[in-house]
Amino acid sequence: MQFKINLSDIKLLIEEVEDSALVKRLIEYEKDGQYFEKGKYPSGQYLIDLSEDEVEVVINSLSDYLMIYGVSNDGEPNALGLQVETLIDVFNDGQF
Repeated sequence: MQFKINLSDIKLLIEEVEDSALVKRLIEYEKDGQYFEKGKYPSGQYLIDLSEDEVEVVINSLSDYLMIYGVSNDGEPNALGLQVETLIDVFNDGQF
């Protein structure tokens, strides 16, 4: 499955995903640079291709991260939590 995500999201995944092989692939996607629409228009996003198993790893890692860092004292998502929730939604949708 292919996904388009921005640089801050790919960096978050690199930091939080525990699967070393997947992290290496994410680093390569980051190094390859951003995706160009129609081959010439910078999109500000990175195109990544993940298997269903890798998507599950990503969602689990993000969910754990959300529970630890993304919730304020009142139980509501903080700014980071909102970013992580949005990213989880991207991967749950399974498409870009």
